[in-house]
Amino acid sequence: NDVGGGRWYGWDGAHDNLWAQSLRPLVDPREMGDSVAQVAAAIRGHDDLRERYAAVFGRAPPGDDETVAIDIAKALAAYQEVLVSGRTPFDEFRDALARGDRDAAARYPVAAQRGLKIFVGAGNCTFCHTGPRLSNGEFHDVGIAFFVAPGRVDPGRYDGIRKLQASRYNLLGPFNDDPVRATATSTRHVALEHRNFGEFKVPSLRNVAKTAPYMHNGSLATLRDVVRHYSNLDEDR
Repeated sequence: NDVGGGRWYGWDGAHDNLWAQSLRPLVDPREMGDSVAQVAAAIRGHDDLRERYAAVFGRAPPGDDETVAIDIAKALAAYQEVLVSGRTPFDEFRDALARGDRDAAARYPVAAQRGLKIFVGAGNCTFCHTGPRLSNGEFHDVGIAFFVAPGRVDPGRYDGIRKLQASRYNLLGPFNDDPVRATATSTRHVALEHRNFGEFKVPSLRNVAKTAPYMHNGSLATLRDVVRHYSNLDEDR
């Protein structure tokens, strides 16, 4: 949920738009393993899908496979953008504080209030988990090992930036619907730095209790494990 309006997509931020991120699992050999040509052929060869495509895009699927595949990815992105998480007890508490309604605020569990005090105070969790998504949408090294096998590492954001800059599907490329590329400012100015090695995207905490396991590699099984990890983190390592 809540993926619409993001700046970077994927743990490494290899995509700067939701439609490119939506195309990735279709063609990634580790997931669906199709090719752009196979995606396009599936649309052209299915009567219902071909008609639905024409209804949405105002034309029959063209002969260019890449254009058809990107259109499908943009349709997927449009759907995902409407998946918005519902209101939570925290939202009610926040709004009650904003309007000065002490009675409504008091209905928020005392234990949760203690946790929130740590979250915005001594824990400094809001350094990364801030804003309406409870994420700054950027990348940090949070002390999770990035070795994935002996002698092999996951470079995280470092490799993500390289993939982003090389992609035909970034917002500077030919498939951006904005002709002046005003939406591509971040992509135009993102710079590869050594510190990006081993950085991973800060996830949203919306619905976080439902998204175990945690961290980019799923190495922490529970939220208790996550809290323990940060409590023992050596920030000067």
